[in-house]
Amino acid sequence: MEHGQQGGFSLLELVVSLVILSVVLGVVVQGITTMEARNTVEANKVDLTQQTREFMDQIVNDIHQAGFPGLNMFDPATLTSKTDCTLDNNLACGLVSVSTTAIQFEGDVDGTGVSEVYIQLNVPSGGCPCSIQRGTVLKSVGGLPQFYTQVDNVINTAVFTAYQSDGTPVTLPATKASGTLKNITAIGITLYVKSLQSDPKTGVYPTVTMVATAKVSNIQSM
Repeated sequence: MEHGQQGGFSLLELVVSLVILSVVLGVVVQGITTMEARNTVEANKVDLTQQTREFMDQIVNDIHQAGFPGLNMFDPATLTSKTDCTLDNNLACGLVSVSTTAIQFEGDVDGTGVSEVYIQLNVPSGGCPCSIQRGTVLKSVGGLPQFYTQVDNVINTAVFTAYQSDGTPVTLPATKASGTLKNITAIGITLYVKSLQSDPKTGVYPTVTMVATAKVSNIQSM
């Protein structure tokens, strides 16, 4: 009695199949890896945008309080000085100095009393990427505040601009000594912030651009 031949894969067919499977799996794994990396980049960019926007909102709200409370909010009889805000801790002098990298002003920004508010770009010796910091100290206490980093990896050094009521730019730096602070009615803030992770496909580091303008509503600057 004859037995039928048994079918099966030859060694060559098995090797070819394994090679094809390996190539397909390699393509799939590479695609998944690239997708995960890009998703991470996009998530970092969203977080970076949110962080920068929160900083902008904070600074705009702070600048709106520059010069608040002013002379017109008090009974003159209760003030230490009716002409010089620097002599009374209850009065905010408004803008103290404005440059392209730093701004200092007085105002009640959190309801606890008049504070000295400092916002400045911290530039390393090698240049940017930089960090932008904010600090406050009660006017009655004085001295320099403790600074807190608000945004890292800032790549522009011209952060602040200043404008008169008709939109004309004010030459910076502006100080009390220069007499130009009283002309400032708005502060412009521009930040270019670079992501810490590059796009895996292009190798480019995504950059978030955020621009805001804060009206100086309570100008004192005596």
